[in-house]
Amino acid sequence: MNLVAELEARQREGRPIRVGLVGVGQMGAGLIAQVSQMQGMEVVAAADIETERAVAAFRGCGYSEEEVLLLPPGASSREADEAVRAGKRVVTARATLIPDIASLDAVVEATGVPSVGALVAYRTILARRHIIMLNVETDATIGYLLKRMADAAGVVYTTSAGDEPGAILELYDFARSLGFEIVAAGKGKNNPLDRSATPQQLAEQARSRHMSPHMLTSFVDGTKTMVEMTAVANATGLVPDVSGMHGPQATPETLARIFCPREDGGILGRRGVVDYALGSVAPGVFLVIT
Repeated sequence: MNLVAELEARQREGRPIRVGLVGVGQMGAGLIAQVSQMQGMEVVAAADIETERAVAAFRGCGYSEEEVLLLPPGASSREADEAVRAGKRVVTARATLIPDIASLDAVVEATGVPSVGALVAYRTILARRHIIMLNVETDATIGYLLKRMADAAGVVYTTSAGDEPGAILELYDFARSLGFEIVAAGKGKNNPLDRSATPQQLAEQARSRHMSPHMLTSFVDGTKTMVEMTAVANATGLVPDVSGMHGPQATPETLARIFCPREDGGILGRRGVVDYALGSVAPGVFLVIT
């Protein structure tokens, strides 16, 4: 049975996958919106220090004011669970409340804050619920340990499909299953590279894009790319060819000529590397195989 059929079956049987979300920024709000269009799955609880963002995300998907419950600061996980079972969409400012809601099947961590992601993932695994990381910062830091913990607890620890690391891993698994050797795996950098960028310089641009200045700076100065490719390296065993990777200008047509060993006319000192490209490869990911 394929994924769509399984989700449709859950919808028919009245047992959708109940998901809790921590972090309702751009990616978290997008997750709520997308899941609201799906069958067999629903986001039923969300935590954000700015609770109005979580409320707005649910209301934007068509839930009425009566269907969205903002929990008071001292609310217990039992109260949250009772509200979920009653059909409410629960909102809280406390990230650590979400893993303790008994009726949840899985938790998605999307804060982008390493310490918060680590705590939420740890609490979720202890509660024996599946944890999906939309927090590559945490994954790059202690993802290996969290995966070991989840395996021991009999639950799933995974990054997300769709974001660059997950998309690269899908290509990687497909190529490996067909017996290909991986020469290079990488992504196109989505923003022009400026290693000297600061949050102060990008404050106005961040406001216009409804982003945190610190997060936008991490996109522009290369930090986010380094973190994402660290996550890929941890998951695959591929390594940077040089410190900081090469990051050349490239197009989809020139990737295979650039990301290959020097003896073959490329820039690499070895096979089996992670890297990134500037230019028109963004916002895609790539694999060079042989």
